[in-house]
Amino acid sequence: MTFFRRYLDYLRPQAARIGGMFLAGLAFVALSGVAYWMAADFVQALFIGRAQAPTLPEEPLTFLNLSDYLAHYSAKLVLADTPLATLKRAILFIVVAFALKNVALYIQLALSASVEQRIARRMRDQYVEHLLRQDLAFFHRRQSGDLIAAGINDITVLNAGLAESFGKLLRDPLTALVFLVLLLAISWQMTLAALVIAPLTGIVTNALGESLKRKSRRTQDRVGAVTARLGEALYGIRIVQAYGGEREEVRRFRAATDDHFRQALGKERMRRLVSPAREFIGVIVIAAILFVAGGHVLGGQWLSRDEFVRFLVLLFGLLNPITSLGEVQARLKIAEGAAQRVFALLDEPAAIVAPGTGEREHPAFHGAIRFSRVSLAYDEERGRALRDIDVRIEPGERVILAGRSGSGKSSFLNLLPRFYDPAEGAVELDGVDVRRIPIAELRRVFGVVTQEIVLFHDTVAGNIAYGSPEASRERIEHAAALAKADSFIRELPQKYDTDLGNLGERLSGGQRQRIAIARALLHDPPVLLFDEPTSALDGDVAEQIELTLRDVSRGKTVILATHRLSDLAGDDRVLLFEDGRITADAAHGHLARTNPAYRAIVHQQAVAATA
Repeated sequence: MTFFRRYLDYLRPQAARIGGMFLAGLAFVALSGVAYWMAADFVQALFIGRAQAPTLPEEPLTFLNLSDYLAHYSAKLVLADTPLATLKRAILFIVVAFALKNVALYIQLALSASVEQRIARRMRDQYVEHLLRQDLAFFHRRQSGDLIAAGINDITVLNAGLAESFGKLLRDPLTALVFLVLLLAISWQMTLAALVIAPLTGIVTNALGESLKRKSRRTQDRVGAVTARLGEALYGIRIVQAYGGEREEVRRFRAATDDHFRQALGKERMRRLVSPAREFIGVIVIAAILFVAGGHVLGGQWLSRDEFVRFLVLLFGLLNPITSLGEVQARLKIAEGAAQRVFALLDEPAAIVAPGTGEREHPAFHGAIRFSRVSLAYDEERGRALRDIDVRIEPGERVILAGRSGSGKSSFLNLLPRFYDPAEGAVELDGVDVRRIPIAELRRVFGVVTQEIVLFHDTVAGNIAYGSPEASRERIEHAAALAKADSFIRELPQKYDTDLGNLGERLSGGQRQRIAIARALLHDPPVLLFDEPTSALDGDVAEQIELTLRDVSRGKTVILATHRLSDLAGDDRVLLFEDGRITADAAHGHLARTNPAYRAIVHQQAVAATA
């Protein structure tokens, strides 16, 4: 069971609590044996009117006369002057034994819950940390709902199943062993007869467990689909409502939940079948023993009637840990199905590998950028997004990336902060390959503003200081002032402490973009990367944002991907992208006069702007 061996890595830090669980389990086992053994004395006191104390054997204590010694001393504990007093004493001993047994059980369960929750927390933290180290292609290949379901539901199922099973694995085998020893001490012939029939339970449970494992994996997959469906509908709620898509979204969600319902119901039916099946087989074992041995006992040939009563009480007591172990196997199969999904994601190698300690370099960044024969491929199916890019950008230079959608502009920008690594060639910053620079240090060189405005459910100040929680209020307000956001922020109800709500929907598009610009400027990066920052804004708002970007860019290296080519200055340097290649590198004015492809793009955008 490979996944269980991996789970041991998470159990080792919990050794003290697991030790406590083991000690509580030992107490539970000992008290269970006492409670069930004393139950036979209670039966005698109730139906015979007194507890008969067998004569103490003359021979020293051995396994063969263990039951005689135990029967003698247990009877002496409850034996009193009158039958009623004997009955009361037997009841008292049983109540105390069962009470202490359940106190020990509670302690073990409480420690088990603590272990479960601590491991779940550690596993989720490790899972999210691993996800956030992946490149963007990792998230493009997977549904976000699947990733969320694995981090929440699958880890819950995995830990709940293993933590509960671990507690039972510490307790139930010992309990079964103690009961088995007591049964052997009373009659090894009848105990062996029971053990001959018992393997049927293992065969049945194993068959059900394998089916449970498959059904559990399919159920967890369906949970991911349901989460993805709901997340997509909520993320696009404006489009859903604008186009009257509520009924279609409900239909799609019901289809996903129906699929999950069928898988989950099948899994639960199979899981609930395990315990009754094992118990029924246990009853068959007892019935067979009664059928075979009953006549001999009545004839006084094998056991005395008192010994037979004690044997039956202990045999019924043995059913509980055996049935429980059957449920453990079922839960382990369910946990294994969840573990396969979680560990498969945790085992996904990070495409963006941090440099080793010996490879790290800490240059004084001046913003000199070089793409040296760079090619980029997201995956085999999509082909190459960039081909043989060779270009140098000097410190303080303003460079415009132009081209039609899908030509490679965003891919070019994504390589600089290592959202992706090139398939060939190298991206260099001040002559140092960016793969040799610590990622956190590298990314602080860049301020990034994208077309998709991302604000978090936090205050204005929290959004501006995202990634720099140590930033002072003075720095935050200065960045907002540079982005021309300070004036409207001060008109908000709590100014910089105003909560922006989900995705910043309490602000207009232009206001959200100014908050994003302030965030990019907070730590005064030497290089600014703008990826279509105004494409989703109205013309007048876009012009204001463009002016703001020019103001804040003075003295910095700026790389701007934009479709608003008509607003460029004549001397702005333009890199023209076509099919992943740079086909032209010259000033805007020069290209507009001499390059037909570039002139066509400029003309097309001008027509679109006046339409």
